[in-house]
Amino acid sequence: MGKHSGNKNPKWILVRGLMRDQRHWQDFIESLSAEVTAFDVDVIAMDSLGNGVFSHERSPLTITAYARALLEQLEGNDNNIIGLSMGGMIAIEMARLAPEKVSKIVVINASAANLSPWYRRFSLHAVFTAYRMRNRTPGIDCLEATALKLSSERFGGSYAISKHWSELRLESRVQFLNALRQLWACTWFRCCDSLQQPIVVFSGKLDKLVSPECSGSIAEHYRCQHIDFNNAGHDVSLDSSAALIAQLKKVLL
Repeated sequence: MGKHSGNKNPKWILVRGLMRDQRHWQDFIESLSAEVTAFDVDVIAMDSLGNGVFSHERSPLTITAYARALLEQLEGNDNNIIGLSMGGMIAIEMARLAPEKVSKIVVINASAANLSPWYRRFSLHAVFTAYRMRNRTPGIDCLEATALKLSSERFGGSYAISKHWSELRLESRVQFLNALRQLWACTWFRCCDSLQQPIVVFSGKLDKLVSPECSGSIAEHYRCQHIDFNNAGHDVSLDSSAALIAQLKKVLL
């Protein structure tokens, strides 16, 4: 992926999490773009190394390396980063590394090793439960069905989305070694002491994978606003799309 156009419109950059890519935003990108088009905002979804269009490349072992790779693709100085889960960690690092490029960041359901214990950052019990309770319809990839059950409270058992994600996996999947490398990078990520830019933290109150307390710890660390979504799990963009868009407009426009 080459550099994005150097127009002067403010840009909202979407970055997803562990082993996910821009295709997993579903209809959220289109919905968000429609809501902010009147404000001349460009909504751009980007893939991190080892995911999506970069699935053939090796995933780094540090969040800093993912952040640097995305920053190299950005131009201008009005880039607002919206990061979900691992994407939130990347957003924080992008802000730390390039205050001249990043204006604001929104961090959704992320965590940090220096702020929360491991058992709040990644629930193995939730993973095993999601695997047992996943949609088992023939033709659906078990890993994708598990990922959906784990990340979405509202659509966790959806056949249509599980089927779609299974098709996406056939088109382009994360290499096993890259998955491990991404997990390692997330495990050791630490929040920097302070940021020059405004930061807002979002979390889904029903998140079973990453405890909402982790988001609370990040908000307390940066002394910033923390907004809960009562009916959302880990993937707030899927469970509470309209509410998330409304809040993004409030904090970024």
